This record gives sequence, C-alpha cells and structure tokens, in this order.
Amino acid sequence: MVPGPQWGSGSSLARLIVYLTAFVFLLVGVPALIVLGQWWLAPSEPSGFTIRLLREDLGKVVEMDLEDYLVGVVAAEMPADFHLEALKAQAVAARTYALYRLEQRKAAPGGEPDLSTDFRIGQAWMSAEAQRERWGWYRYFQKRRRIVISVRETRGEVLTYQGKPIFAAYHSTSGGQTQPAADYFNPVPYLLGAESSWEETSPYYVTKQSMSWPEIAAHLDVELPGELRELLPKGPFLGSEDISTYEPYGAGEDSVHPGEFLDLSGLFRIAELYPTGRVKTVEVLGHFFTGRQIREKLGLRSNWFTVETEKGGVTFTVRGYGHGVGMSQYGAQGMAAAGRNYREILHHYYTGVELEDWY
Repeated sequence: MVPGPQWGSGSSLARLIVYLTAFVFLLVGVPALIVLGQWWLAPSEPSGFTIRLLREDLGKVVEMDLEDYLVGVVAAEMPADFHLEALKAQAVAARTYALYRLEQRKAAPGGEPDLSTDFRIGQAWMSAEAQRERWGWYRYFQKRRRIVISVRETRGEVLTYQGKPIFAAYHSTSGGQTQPAADYFNPVPYLLGAESSWEETSPYYVTKQSMSWPEIAAHLDVELPGELRELLPKGPFLGSEDISTYEPYGAGEDSVHPGEFLDLSGLFRIAELYPTGRVKTVEVLGHFFTGRQIREKLGLRSNWFTVETEKGGVTFTVRGYGHGVGMSQYGAQGMAAAGRNYREILHHYYTGVELEDWY
C-alpha cells in the first residue's frame, strides 16, 4: 500500500516558502515587470542618424543610433528624478547639440569620432551598465523608464535657427541669470541670456570655495610675492578669517611702519564685471586673467563670484554651477514644477529659435 501525503511540519514549511515567494513577487516582481514593460517602449525606429561615440571608459569608438545615444546623455546630464517636462527639455537640447556637432563634422570630414563621453569637451554620457552600477537594479529600471519616456516623447524634435541645429548650450545652475554666449564663448543670436528665478532649490545656487595662496599661484603659474610668502600660516587654509589687510608689526598706529603693511585685497582684485554680475577680468598677484580663465584654472563652479582675501588664501562666494550659457537645468526643473511645459522652457532659454520635427 502506498502511503498518502503526510501534512506535518514539512508541509507548514512548504506553505511558508510559497507565501514568502508570492509576497516577494507582489512586492518586487510585479512592479519590476510593469517598469520593464514601460522601459522596453524605447524608440523602435532608427532616427537615420548614426553617432560615432568615443567611449572614454573603453578607449574605443562605438556606433549607435542618435535616439539610443540620447538615453545615455540624459541619464548622465540631468537627475532622473527631475520633473518629466525638464527631462524632455534636456532630451531636446541634447539631441540638438548632437546634431549641431554632426553638422560640424560634415564640414571637417575625417576619421575622428563625432562625440565623446567626456563632459569637458561635449556632453556627458553614461552606459546602461554604469547606470545599473550607480542606481542599483531596481532604481535603475525606475529611473531609466523616465529617461526613455523623455526621449521617446520628444522623438525627432530639434531646436533650429535659420533652419540649422543650434549650439544648444546648457549648464547646471545659472545663479539667477544666464549669460550671453558672447560673454563666455562666441556671440550667437539665440544665446542672449535670460532671467532664471526658479533655481533657489539648487544646491549650487550659492556656494563657497577656499584656496590657499600657494595653490592659487601654482594653478595660475605665477610667483608669490616674498612678503606674502612670509605671512603664510602653517597647515591648510580652511576658509575666511575676514582679513583684508595685514600689519606685520602688530595693531595700532604706533606699531605700523609707513609702507610696511600688505593690502591683501590688492593681491586678488576683481577688475571688471559683465552686466550680469559675472567676472570679466581679475588681477591676481600682478597678473590679469579673464573670469573664465580663473574659473577653469582654479576649478570654481562658475565665473560669477566675489572674493575675500586673507593671509592664508582666498575664499570665493560663487553663484551657480557651469558656464551659465543657454538652459539652466535647475531653472528648467523650477519652471516645470511651476507648470511650464518643455516647449516653454526651451523657448525661454533659447531666443528666436524654432522647434522642428526632423524625423
């Protein structure tokens, strides 16, 4: 006789496993399947434009369709949790910039790649593998879904001026006012600067950065004056001491010898400003530099800054993050949160342009 099933402790364990499996599937599996279903709604038809992309991480050039390339750009250039209308504005700006570069490559044919993943010479780009590593597998599907939707729902849309893709510059945070391209790059009629009052939530709206005099001199390739070298405190320079002059013989009229005090403010002096308030020219340790040179050589977040000079170094109060030309990404986020759509955002930051369907 064959014994029947025994419903003992073993069956209780089996039921528990079944319940746990069902619970995990409902908690994780079903949302993942939903997200996967949305994620696979990526652009199915090719755009007709192939990007030859230099993958700096791999050290080689790869080819991909423009729309697929844009998913990696938006993932790298803008937080995926931003409002969908801001992400759409970013997708259009990134598509426009890529096509602008392709137009340039036509005028100078050769074996060079069209674009690079290095943000310092173009647009940042992040592979799907890098996205999973950064976000984790579950948040990867959530975030990628939003990015793909922003690219798909603006498919083929390009900003043009006189029928050609524009130099669609963009940056993180303007600090309240974007600047004309003429003040940082070269003059173009559609990058004239715009008010951008939606950025107060940006962590880069106003920040402080401090650098010691030796660091400044090294980055600018200039010599430190001997009298300043004697004043340098031991240890790292950690920030403002609220000192603009130094009296080496102590405080008080009787102790100060004529001509023997150092005006520290004259060692780093903002000489000229642009109408936006950004720095045009600076005199540092007897040498003149542009605000852009100071920003890039010293690694400041923007060329909109004020300075406090001390015997240890300089403290910069910096507004914004980036070159400040074109679309502010945090400005786009603020506009979207205020109810503006991506078309309104783009037309606000790019003057006199058309939004055309190219494919």
